[in-house]
Amino acid sequence: MLHHGVRLLVAIATFTIGLAVVWTLQLDRFWKVNTSDVSPVILVDSAADTNEIYRLLIQREFIFNYKIELIVLRADTTGCPMYEDESVRTKMDHIQTFHDMLKESMPEALPQTLDTYLAVNQSSKPLRVANLGISYVLVKDSDLPDDGIDRFWTKFYKKFPKSPGILFFSDIGFNDRHDQAFVYAGKTCGGLCGEGEYVLLRKVNGKWEIQKEHDLWVS
Repeated sequence: MLHHGVRLLVAIATFTIGLAVVWTLQLDRFWKVNTSDVSPVILVDSAADTNEIYRLLIQREFIFNYKIELIVLRADTTGCPMYEDESVRTKMDHIQTFHDMLKESMPEALPQTLDTYLAVNQSSKPLRVANLGISYVLVKDSDLPDDGIDRFWTKFYKKFPKSPGILFFSDIGFNDRHDQAFVYAGKTCGGLCGEGEYVLLRKVNGKWEIQKEHDLWVS
């Protein structure tokens, strides 16, 4: 009788242990994630990327003279309607579309990046900048002289001495991976002084760098 009881206890223990092992294996299969089927999570900070790009462009493209001590920025973003707005492009007899033009001059630009650029620049918005590495001021039209072109610039440089004129930027278009960016940038600095360009950038080892530029206009 005693032996029968011992055998019964051993059987119950064996069954319990086997059930626990099976349950553990099932849980492991349930919770195990096939990492090959999961896309890597890309953490981005759009505001930081945007500001770094503006800072890079200002430092490289516009601070070319040690006498420059102040950057004057248009307070609102702006695109380039003569290439981006179909009605304006037609009036100016620009046959090529925005995408076709850049496919020739910037084949590295992803369609996704360009589409995002157009989407975020459908309307003007406040320019967000900080810590540009140089003193700066954001200006609206009401902050600028209301005079003819010659008197305008005389008064402008009197009000904003040691500046390179007025700089302006579009909002920035990124691809989904946030390793490519596209922006319109330019300046106006006198009656026959100014330029505008499209700039393509890429992110390498966590830092943005200019990949290609496409000149649009110069005066």
